[in-house]
Amino acid sequence: MHIPSRRISTTNQTTHKMKKSIVIAFVALVGIVSLSSCGGGWTEENKASMKETCSSLMTLSYDEADATAICDCYINNLVEKYPKADFNPEQNQAEMDACSANYKTASEKQAEADAAAAAAAADTTAAAVEAPAAQ
Repeated sequence: MHIPSRRISTTNQTTHKMKKSIVIAFVALVGIVSLSSCGGGWTEENKASMKETCSSLMTLSYDEADATAICDCYINNLVEKYPKADFNPEQNQAEMDACSANYKTASEKQAEADAAAAAAAADTTAAAVEAPAAQ
């Protein structure tokens, strides 16, 4: 007897991707707005402010460790590539996209864990049903 495993629906996957995109776009926009009033260039104060804002927003979708890693990458890339803080919205978004590309949102991680648990339960149930038949 085969019990099908639970899969993440296409609708749920689309919802996760949309939420992730919205948070990433918002963080990138906040980065542009934060620096536009700084008179150009990076100071320790505006880097810290951007990192704090980024982390606060990214933890809405990512676990804390991933949010911190993404924001560290994002700020470091911007500072390195644009020392005068003269990046445009597309460049800002590209840096955020590059830094977040290899991370999964907390919802995506939970959905994968739920699917794995359901598959394991199905395998255990199938093995228990098949075991008496083999005897």
